[in-house]
Amino acid sequence: MSGRRRHLAIAASFSIAAVVLTACGGASAEDEENVQLRFTWWGGDSRHDYTQEIIDEFQEEYPHIQVSPEFGEWSGYWDQLATQGAAQDLPDVIQMELRYMREYISSEQFLPLDDVPVEDHDSAVVEAGMIDGELYGIPTGSTVPSIVANRAVFEEAGVDFPDDETWTWEQFHEIAREISENSEAVGLARPPGDFGFEVWLRQHADTNIVTEDGDIGYTAEESVPYFEMISEMSDSGAMSSPAQSVEDRGGSLEQSLVVNGGAAMHVEWDTVIMQLSGGQVSDLEPLRFPTATGSSNGAELFYKPTMFYSASATSDHPEEAQMLIDYLVNSEEGGTLTRIDRGIPGNEKIREAILPELDEGAQQIVDFQNEIAAEVAPIPPVPPVGYGAVQDIIYRFEEEVLFERMSPEEAAEAMAAEIESAIS
Repeated sequence: MSGRRRHLAIAASFSIAAVVLTACGGASAEDEENVQLRFTWWGGDSRHDYTQEIIDEFQEEYPHIQVSPEFGEWSGYWDQLATQGAAQDLPDVIQMELRYMREYISSEQFLPLDDVPVEDHDSAVVEAGMIDGELYGIPTGSTVPSIVANRAVFEEAGVDFPDDETWTWEQFHEIAREISENSEAVGLARPPGDFGFEVWLRQHADTNIVTEDGDIGYTAEESVPYFEMISEMSDSGAMSSPAQSVEDRGGSLEQSLVVNGGAAMHVEWDTVIMQLSGGQVSDLEPLRFPTATGSSNGAELFYKPTMFYSASATSDHPEEAQMLIDYLVNSEEGGTLTRIDRGIPGNEKIREAILPELDEGAQQIVDFQNEIAAEVAPIPPVPPVGYGAVQDIIYRFEEEVLFERMSPEEAAEAMAAEIESAIS
């Protein structure tokens, strides 16, 4: 059955009731109460454009439901959402990220999504949206930490494209330095950031940023070599200048250094390539992370739910909010327009339907995830309340080291203490 004809069970019961009433001279479907939903998400221009197309098709299917879009860049999204949550004014449907899930669930701001069908979704992916036995977020798909590489920059610099099954962190540094020396581009756009640090920590200290119990999972001493590494890459010119790194991190995805040829490599989730490239085929390719051992079996990569769709517990229209979520994740129309921008679809039927239609760039990401399937490690623990601050904490201490305001030892000690305080 086409996604366009898919309804929630409760919506189907309303339709049947409407037919019965019409036969008896009662109200028709045209008399359904008009409903206004607010839907918020983050992303680049290409995501905004196709999401509006999905909204248009949803409204054509359900003309009594009007959806008001609210979207923006990642950098301001969470502050805006926190402000709305504090005012009990969350949008009806919310694009959500794993690190913030517990905060909204613990404060009872999300609705259990009992009416969104998930039987066609991979159960392991669905479970990522469940806390205490309730489903609060429908995963949009899966993504993997990667090194996004611009092949054209390598070619212009005359540097061989790396073998990502065998390269080490030392080779990664050397390759980035060669790019910087042989071209006007830099090797690495900016330091790895939060999930890059997570992968590095898993490889070098066999641990995660947090434990299953929600405590900090590493010692300050274990992170000192990480800060030493980014300091050395900055000093050698392998990475962009501290000021340029900060600017690149704060800018739009489509204008980032790795997109415009100003950098050869960029640490990012693999599916974000679709946003980086504006949804087009490009020279950008996902690579495995370098490893401490020179073997891709030790890369410690993991499949992560890209993002979720959640519904506000204060929504005046919880049934219709779930109908919109259902359409986003379970309709062929939604899947065809989204493709893999929000991850490799969790709905297996949608995934099978869109794979033959994917362009070269999108197919490359699917191939990458299939290629590393035998190597992936377990996903890190579900983040505790307060983890939403961790990304900015890591960014800030990376910058403290790059601008030489702190030594690696000082930054490691202060960062661990601040992360521990944030999640306590």
